[in-house]
Amino acid sequence: MRLFEFAGSDNLDKFVVVLKNFIGRYASKGAPATLNWKALDKVVQSSGIELMADYETFKAMYDSSPQLQTLVKNFNANGIELNVPGIPSAAEPTQDGETSQEKVDKTAAGAAAGQLAKAQSTPQA
Repeated sequence: MRLFEFAGSDNLDKFVVVLKNFIGRYASKGAPATLNWKALDKVVQSSGIELMADYETFKAMYDSSPQLQTLVKNFNANGIELNVPGIPSAAEPTQDGETSQEKVDKTAAGAAAGQLAKAQSTPQA
């Protein structure tokens, strides 16, 4: 059964519950939720929902379901990104132009350089 074939049925409600569970799980971790099509297909089938999750069928369903539109932040040929409240998109840079990983790398490099300088200036006994 294709995704667009179960619009308005119990399966859509079950699919929405699965997505809401992912949103809750990732919100508690404070991380963006992204799923590729293969992972989404595996999760949905293990939940007892019959569908083939791929870009074309998801797009048809997304376009006709306001409920899905509120849960999904973005989707493309690679998969979907869920709309986790308070979490910026995984692909979006922060306001100052740096991603969170770039900030961590910059902070770590600065700390390492500071520790190295401190170790070199300390007299050896």
